[in-house]
Amino acid sequence: MPNSKIKKRYFKNRKKNASKAMLFLSNILNERNLTNDTLADSVAKSIMRLGKKHGIRTKKDKYNNFCRTCQSSLIPGKSCRVRISNGFILNTCMTCQRIYRFRLDNQDSEENNDESPITYNQICKK
Repeated sequence: MPNSKIKKRYFKNRKKNASKAMLFLSNILNERNLTNDTLADSVAKSIMRLGKKHGIRTKKDKYNNFCRTCQSSLIPGKSCRVRISNGFILNTCMTCQRIYRFRLDNQDSEENNDESPITYNQICKK
């Protein structure tokens, strides 16, 4: 019966280890100075695989960094096109042409009390 103890220990730490791995991979993807596109795509694919295998969701700010159709990373200006239209942010993947729409919240306007326009860097942080 020693195998059952090992299995319990493994399953207990499985999600914790997977979430650490997902955090590590998402930090690599957020560096934004990736010169190798295949590395960024590989990291995005690994994040998707980890999430499906272990049932772990990525955080919302990191969830927008990869295309769920072709499993490639979405880097504004390189692999995706960013447009603002009618209160929505439109991210278009350049490889598969899928369009992702994100609503511009009223919370953004509450953060900018001086009614200054939303900058491109504030949009890319989401």
